[in-house]
Amino acid sequence: MEILSVDDAVNKINIYLSCDNFRPYFVISDGAENFKKFFGNFEQIYISEFCQGDFFVDSDLLIDKLKTLQRNALFFGLGEYIFFTAQENILRRLQDKIFNKKIIFVCRGIANLLERLADEDFKFRTNHICRVAGKENFSVVKYGSNIKIPTDAKNFSELLKLLESGKNSASVQTDLPLVNVKEINTFFDVLKNRDAYFNATPDALNDSQWQKYFFDENCEGYSPEHWRSFAAGFKNKISNPYLRFVFSRSANFETYQKNLFFALLDVEDEKNFEEFYAQRKAAIKNISSPYLAEYLERLKNFPDALKYLTDNTSEERRVMIQAVQGKEKIPALFEKNFPAMKDYLTDYDFNDTEITNYFRQYKKIKLCNLDDENFKNYVTELALSRPYNKFETRQKILEDSDSAAKLYWLDALGAEFASYIKARALQLGLSIKIKIARADLPTLTFQNKNFYDEWRGSKFAKNPKLDELKHSPESFDAHGKCSTPTYIDEEFKIIDSVISEIKNSLANRRAKKIILTSDHGTSRLAVMFGREIKFKMHSEGEHGGRCCLANDVDEKPLCAVENNGWWILANYDRFSGGRISSLEVHGGATLEEILVPVIEFSLPNLEVN
Repeated sequence: MEILSVDDAVNKINIYLSCDNFRPYFVISDGAENFKKFFGNFEQIYISEFCQGDFFVDSDLLIDKLKTLQRNALFFGLGEYIFFTAQENILRRLQDKIFNKKIIFVCRGIANLLERLADEDFKFRTNHICRVAGKENFSVVKYGSNIKIPTDAKNFSELLKLLESGKNSASVQTDLPLVNVKEINTFFDVLKNRDAYFNATPDALNDSQWQKYFFDENCEGYSPEHWRSFAAGFKNKISNPYLRFVFSRSANFETYQKNLFFALLDVEDEKNFEEFYAQRKAAIKNISSPYLAEYLERLKNFPDALKYLTDNTSEERRVMIQAVQGKEKIPALFEKNFPAMKDYLTDYDFNDTEITNYFRQYKKIKLCNLDDENFKNYVTELALSRPYNKFETRQKILEDSDSAAKLYWLDALGAEFASYIKARALQLGLSIKIKIARADLPTLTFQNKNFYDEWRGSKFAKNPKLDELKHSPESFDAHGKCSTPTYIDEEFKIIDSVISEIKNSLANRRAKKIILTSDHGTSRLAVMFGREIKFKMHSEGEHGGRCCLANDVDEKPLCAVENNGWWILANYDRFSGGRISSLEVHGGATLEEILVPVIEFSLPNLEVN
């Protein structure tokens, strides 16, 4: 089809107007506005008038309108309507329709369709159509109704009005099935439409998260497990090296959440490992994640599993305790990754080399579940020498202490925890003075409560939790006397809670000083190594067989101490008849049972009015 100038097209139209043929005339022109000045006396009709809201054109209403024209008309928008709806039937209905007035359809965007119709009908091609130079390039973006953002047109009718006014590009919100548009049905599509170089994949976030990200791209200041911390990687704004590493291995947020735990297992560069380990530990410290169990299960196949464990969770701490069972030498990684256990295992200086060495060995055997025959024999020797007599009684130490201090009784707190308590107190900024005292024999609560009853100052209510723990094996994996001592971790928790309570009381000035002590300690090894004494006593063993009432019939064993009408064993034997615990026991006279700490806590440089 010949391409005409506007003037030549007007001449052809005028020839059409001068004849008595009332079939409509079609002008292919992307500059539709050009014809208004030539036919200004014509009625101007727009197809959007027959399209109400978000609906297609009512073609019957349109035909009825054209049949009742009072004067010739210029019709705009038909080309745009067909271009975006592909509804060609309306064009075919109009093409051969006879009206009572002349109608000129000025069409944009459907040159190929009109030329095809012209090729099919010689009369139509020669008398009812012409083409003007120009080519329209429409650019319409269609947003689904679920995308609540401002658009140029709120519905299809408004889009037609914009196009009829000569616009070539616009955005519209509609659910109508349009063609030749760029469809935006998700907020990810919105982001890509806004920034073609946006570096992410559609499934990186869910649509709710994409929507929030669209309206607010700020991803700073969020916890590592938050989706925004993952989304920070879209624009290379993750500053934490480990989180960057996790992001680089994560196609989407769900994978990122899992990789927060697992990515450390894939770090090959040892230079980065220490940094990544510390950053990972901090990142997941407060996360309750379903991936932890899977992570620990996978570590079962790692010969160096300790390297990848932290003390963040009780589950990991339990696995670390399991990892050292039976080991003669505790791995450095164990103490490094389990700082609380390092504090526990650290030597406390008892100002006596023999006692210091004793508790070093005791704690290691307790933790590692070692069957140490040499230590058992050593304890048998100490049962005769009884070095605990070197220490002052608890009563004497308390009598010499500050009577204005407030007393705290934590039942069953033995001297084995002195180094742990010292470390924890210093971490909390507390000043402490530690003395080691000996309890009264037998090491039973009823024999060792006078210190509390007779305390001349104020005191806290007795705290029984540590003692209850040692008598409640059903709460732990300790169904036999040589089971893994995972309960040690719970011992730490109870002690931590007590020290925090003490600090709060001091900080709130409820006391100037607080003295923490106990009625007795307990022995894990008396459970592990416990064996009944070779000869049977007339008086039954009590408290796990650690003591029995003295009698005139039997001869007191050499390994036993007599005190307060009781025979008390100072080694790991036990009298028959006593039901042994599966965790720890007390009542005897081993160092771990009889020696207790007396610890004075205060705040440094605190002035109390």
